[in-house]
Amino acid sequence: MSGIFKLFITAVIAAAMVSVPMASAVVSGCNSVNSLITPCIYYSLGSAATISPACCDGIRNLNRIATTTADGRTICNCLKTLARSYARTPGWLSRANRVPGACGYPLGYTISPTLNCNNFY
Repeated sequence: MSGIFKLFITAVIAAAMVSVPMASAVVSGCNSVNSLITPCIYYSLGSAATISPACCDGIRNLNRIATTTADGRTICNCLKTLARSYARTPGWLSRANRVPGACGYPLGYTISPTLNCNNFY
C-alpha cells in the first residue's frame, strides 16, 4: 500500500474526528467509531512502536458508549470495514487485534475482513 494512500486514509479518519463528538450517548456509525480509534491507526499501521494513551482513551470511550446490541454490531461492522481496507497492509490485522486487550478492553472476537458481527451480539 502506498504511503500516499495511507496518508489519505488517515486524513479521512482525522476529518471525521472534527465533525463527530468524541463521546456521544450512542454509537451513531463508523464516523463516530473511527473518530475514537484514530489514535490507534498509527500503531496498527506500524508507524508507532507502542500503543498510545490517546488510543487507549478512545478504546475506553468506545467501550463506555457501546451500551446496546446495535452499538456493539455497529462497532464490530466498522472494525470489519477497516480490516477490509487494511487487509493487504502487512501486520495490520495482528497489530490491530492487540490494541483492545492491551488497553484493558478485549473485544471477545478477532478483527477480520470476514467477521460475522451477528455471532457476537
